[in-house]
Amino acid sequence: MHNLRLFATGIALALSAAIHPAQAQIAIEPTNENGEVVLIVDFEVKEGSETEFEEYFRRSVTCSRSEPGNVAFNIHKVVDQQNDYVLYEIWRDTEALERHFEQPYTKALFEMFDRTLVRPVTEGGLRFISDLDPAPREQVAAKSQDNMPADCG
Repeated sequence: MHNLRLFATGIALALSAAIHPAQAQIAIEPTNENGEVVLIVDFEVKEGSETEFEEYFRRSVTCSRSEPGNVAFNIHKVVDQQNDYVLYEIWRDTEALERHFEQPYTKALFEMFDRTLVRPVTEGGLRFISDLDPAPREQVAAKSQDNMPADCG
C-alpha cells in the first residue's frame, strides 16, 4: 500500500508540475524512515536542446543546493548517451521539497521541460526511491533563504 501511495504521489507531482507547478497542491510523503524524500528523474532531451537544458540545470543545482532543506541535488549526464540525463535529489522532509517547487528557478526549470524534453517526466521519468539503510544525518545549521546566490531570486 505504501508503494502504491508513493507511485500515486509521484504521478500527481509530475502532472501538477507539468500542468501548473505554481498551483501544485500535492501530498508528498517521506520515502525514508528518517523523514527524507528521495527521488530520481530520468530525462531524454530533444536533439539540439542539450545546451539550454544544461544551462537551466546548472542554475538550478546552485540554487537548490543552497536551500535550507536540501541534502543532495545532482544532475548527471549518462555516459555515451548524448541526450540522456538523471537527476538525484534528497530533501530533509516533505516541507522542504514543497518549498523547492515554489522557487522561481524551479518554476523556470519546469517551463523549460516543455521546450526541451522528448516526453514529459509523467511518462515514466519520475521515481521516488527509498534508501535500504539511510545514513544518519547530523543536524545542520539552518541555512537562510537570505543567503541564496543572487541569481536565484
